Amino acid sequence: MSAVERDSPVVAGRGPLFVIAGSHGSLHWAVQTFYLLLPFIKEEFGLDYTQTGFLVTIVHLSSFVANIPSGVVVDVTGRRTACQLFSLVVCAIGLAGLGWARDYWVLAGAVALISMMNTLWHPAAIAFLSETYAKRRGLALSFHTIGASLGDAAAPAAAGVLITAIGWHETAMLGALVPLAAAVLLFFFSKASSAMPSRSGGGGGIRAYMTGLQQLVVNMEVWKVCVMAGFRGTGQTGLRTFLPLYLAAALSANPFWIGVTLTVLQLSGAIATPFAGGISDRVGRRPVLFAGFAMSLVVIFAMPFATSLTMFIILVGLAGVSTFAVRPVIQSWALEKAPPQLGGSMVSLLFGTQSAFAMAVPIVGGMIADAWGIGYVFYALAATVLVAMAVAATISESK
Repeated sequence: MSAVERDSPVVAGRGPLFVIAGSHGSLHWAVQTFYLLLPFIKEEFGLDYTQTGFLVTIVHLSSFVANIPSGVVVDVTGRRTACQLFSLVVCAIGLAGLGWARDYWVLAGAVALISMMNTLWHPAAIAFLSETYAKRRGLALSFHTIGASLGDAAAPAAAGVLITAIGWHETAMLGALVPLAAAVLLFFFSKASSAMPSRSGGGGGIRAYMTGLQQLVVNMEVWKVCVMAGFRGTGQTGLRTFLPLYLAAALSANPFWIGVTLTVLQLSGAIATPFAGGISDRVGRRPVLFAGFAMSLVVIFAMPFATSLTMFIILVGLAGVSTFAVRPVIQSWALEKAPPQLGGSMVSLLFGTQSAFAMAVPIVGGMIADAWGIGYVFYALAATVLVAMAVAATISESK
């Protein structure tokens, strides 16, 4: 059987999967561009690590605030394509604003806009793919994640070169063309393809939605998956935030090598993602997650002991495989705990929990770095992965 299930509620070809995955990558392009800009923002604005970390906290605070409303909009209206198009266009505006900003709080506002649009995207896109490719959910969501990883991988390499050539302000404004181009492609594809309806699922009314939501939020298994994802997400957030800062401070890496290292992180995760998702469809979610968590724990803990840039990049590649490849496995496990008509809200709950956990990571990590040195941040991140493993052990496999 192909990746598209014949008995799926929505019958579709491979086109929607690839277009949505590519558009997802453009949003992550915008977010990852911001992370690569952090050392240069820190230098130009004269920030310490705590103040720099607060900008990343804004990413997660904005995501947390936007999560619940986005799930409601997606599930009640069912207008998933419209939500995706809006996300892409406004994200492009936010990234352009990031390059234009000359004031710290204008900068923070642009960061918030990028984050909120990235949040709105997920309930609409993930719920659509989960419903469309129901029996190969892990594999389908893996392709969606690959799109994100490719965007995450391309942005640091491209931005590293562009920053060196034209400066970070111009790099941000030029990078805004990527999500804008994705919006144009998605718009015309959705108009031309009957396999990608502008309205899917949802539309059952607010009363029916609230009844279903009440059943969802009292499900303890749902909350276990969300808490596990929250602790795992702290490792991901910490790596994205502190890897470029560590490379610049401890290893004296220039913008090119910072970009290369972050590209390795994302690209290694992209390569491993379909294997993780496909295997989890066959053997279950928990064994794949345990393997990924165990590897993450060891690799992240070992990072401060790397004595050369080459050794550090190898560890970063292993961290990408173990940390980033398990994302679709967690998403699949979460969606298996929720009814299909509440897919958007389940995604919002999952991502909202991750955002709540991640908000503290940049500030706490910045305080640890200011007090004891940036290397100690990696020990703290390894500890959060250990907690995620413990929570995963208590979750029942879905039938």
